[in-house]
Amino acid sequence: MPEPILQLAGIARDFYDGRNLRRVLEKTDLDIYPGEFTILAGPSGSGKTTLLTIMGLILKPSEGSIAIRGRAITKMSESALASLRLHNYGFVFQLAELLPALSVMENIIVASGIQGRRVPAALRRRAEELLDGFGLADCINLRPLQLSGGQKQRVAIARALVNEPAVLLCDEPTSALDSESSAIVLDVLKKLSRDTNRAMIMVTHDPRVFPFADRLIKIENGAIVSDTRTIGQPLPGETH
Repeated sequence: MPEPILQLAGIARDFYDGRNLRRVLEKTDLDIYPGEFTILAGPSGSGKTTLLTIMGLILKPSEGSIAIRGRAITKMSESALASLRLHNYGFVFQLAELLPALSVMENIIVASGIQGRRVPAALRRRAEELLDGFGLADCINLRPLQLSGGQKQRVAIARALVNEPAVLLCDEPTSALDSESSAIVLDVLKKLSRDTNRAMIMVTHDPRVFPFADRLIKIENGAIVSDTRTIGQPLPGETH
């Protein structure tokens, strides 16, 4: 079995609601592996998005520790965590949030330009390869308003992947799509996790998404209630 890319040990999160301190995520131990498409499922308010946000180093846990590639990072400064996110993570959200005035290509590489760097030719080639792989080679110069919902979300995934992150975190990326577009996006994510050996983690409450998972983790009332990893499901490519 490969080493986990992300390790959570005793992670918990409390929120103060103005009157009381409320625990929204119970103590959780979780290892995330490369090459695996993991789905975090649960009803609204179950704690799944809180867990995803902690995994993404955006929200700090109230208790517990996090390690990336075996390196403890929980006590790092905000600037150090921001650098880790930049070099290790990609994010895909419910809405594609593409910039309407920019072309598809410009939307994918815009983050590198904002960082004050000249966009390297290799990055443009990587964007072209992603678009071709997603069936969007003919859309490279189109504006977002000329795309369907499913096409926009595939562009958002390409944007998240262009810097080749080790972990891709997806928060309800198919909830605004029809069934056909949703299936296309999910096929893209699952294929990417296998072909590029990336860890893909997706939050959803939609049971239609579950069959696409390599690993399904269900969360209720801030606690993991089931995890296919604990019943012996092999990692992709492994056999029992």
